[in-house]
Parts: sequence; structure tokens; C-alpha cells
Amino acid sequence: MNVVCSAIHVVLPTVGDGTIVGPFESHVESCVRCSSEADRYRSMHRELKGLEQLLDVAPRGLTRNVLTRLGPVAVADREPRRDNRIPVAAAAVVATAAAGTVVLLRLYRERAA
Repeated sequence: MNVVCSAIHVVLPTVGDGTIVGPFESHVESCVRCSSEADRYRSMHRELKGLEQLLDVAPRGLTRNVLTRLGPVAVADREPRRDNRIPVAAAAVVATAAAGTVVLLRLYRERAA
């Protein structure tokens, strides 16, 4: 696999129906690996387009039932916990100090240059 093939494999998921246009089009037509990959994306796109017609409505209360069955991990706390405040505040102080240090170092380097 060369660089052009790698670029095409990166670009293909972003192309809606797998149709490559522009400078890569001739490569896809001549390269067996890229051509088969583009064909797979085209067929997947056609299948997904066919699924648009199948519309299913979720039953009433599904969200509530799922969150209830997942347990307390998925349910937000009603009261903010006070024991989280100190580590969060400490992290904010450290982050602010680090950012300030970076700014000061950049200013120092600019003046020294």
C-alpha cells in the first residue's frame, strides 16, 4: 500500500456514497485494492439509504426504563457532593499556575530574542 492508497482509505469514510472525484479518481480506477474498497463503501451507502425507509418509534418510557435498569451509576446525583470540591479546586489552581508559567516563559523568550 502506497501513500496514495493510504490517503484514499482515510478519505473514503468521509465521502458519502464512496464516489471519489478529483485527483484520486484515476488511482481508484486503476488500483484493485482502492477500487474494491470504494465498491464496499458504495454498497454500504446503498444499504444504509434503504434503511432510511424503516422508521421505528421507541416505546413510551424506554429512556426511563433503561436508566432505571442501569442502576445508580447512570442517574445523576441530586445534590452536589462537597468532597469533590477540594480536588477540583486544587486541579484548577495547578492548571492556572501551569498556564501562567507557560505564558511567562514565552514572554521571557520573546524579550530575550
